Amino acid sequence: MSDPTTPSAWGIQLSKLWLECGQNFPIKVKEIVDEVTNKKFPNDPIGVIKGHGIAGIDGVLAKRKSKGDWGIYYDDTVTVPGRTNFTLGHELGHYLLHRTLSENFKCGQNDVLNYGGVESKKIESEANKFSSYLLMPANDFREQTKGQEVTLDLLGHCADRYETSFTATTLKWLELTDKAALLVVARDDFICWSYPSKLARRRGVYFPPGTPVPQSTLDRLNKTGIKHNQNYRVKKGIWHSEMEANEAIIISDHFDLSIFLIQFPLAKGIVEQEEEDIQDSFTFLSDRAKGLNWVK
Repeated sequence: MSDPTTPSAWGIQLSKLWLECGQNFPIKVKEIVDEVTNKKFPNDPIGVIKGHGIAGIDGVLAKRKSKGDWGIYYDDTVTVPGRTNFTLGHELGHYLLHRTLSENFKCGQNDVLNYGGVESKKIESEANKFSSYLLMPANDFREQTKGQEVTLDLLGHCADRYETSFTATTLKWLELTDKAALLVVARDDFICWSYPSKLARRRGVYFPPGTPVPQSTLDRLNKTGIKHNQNYRVKKGIWHSEMEANEAIIISDHFDLSIFLIQFPLAKGIVEQEEEDIQDSFTFLSDRAKGLNWVK
């Protein structure tokens, strides 16, 4: 069998191999690295995975000149397993897809999304896409959410199942769903980035970085006793000029961010317009997002 040539194909192949070997979720990147790289690329394997202790750098893939192999190094001070697992998947993606392009990849939380050159954005997007397809296979993800109301608790269940962050898990759901929904990340009352599902995008739902968070939402955030994992129905004109929305709020203590999951239940009966080129969530983030939050 020839090796895959795309990020999604690599992710699908390795996730299938993991499951066919009798392993369960979550897929542990550390455990598949040795098996995959030593068997497929015995003359150029990954020889070590360990913490690096470098502030501001989530992950590194680097060629070890003394050993002639590669090393993956990650921020071992991170306390969220999902963030670490996705970072390891990201660096494995660089190894499989990009190691002929460079001998050193340093990936910070902001750097992944804000590289200066077009080519750098492309390879970071590809590494993220690989990690997404490896850790969260689409068929299994659909089974976890099939026929259920999508709530923060349900997405939290998926995040636990795949050992991925809440943000990465929600982005995967938005990529797969036929519902109209939106993920918003904000800091200091302004939106850092937002990502809509396909149907939401067709309905014109998108907020560029720097857009103020709606005042009614800020009032609710500042209200004593707010239940951050509860849905609130908000009238049209708040998150969309013509549609009411269900708003759920999460407060991230780790990065001082507010995360909003916005769903538009009345949009589900709208006839879809002509097909358009839709970017997957991680490509979109590479182009648009600022300050990705990986925490649950």
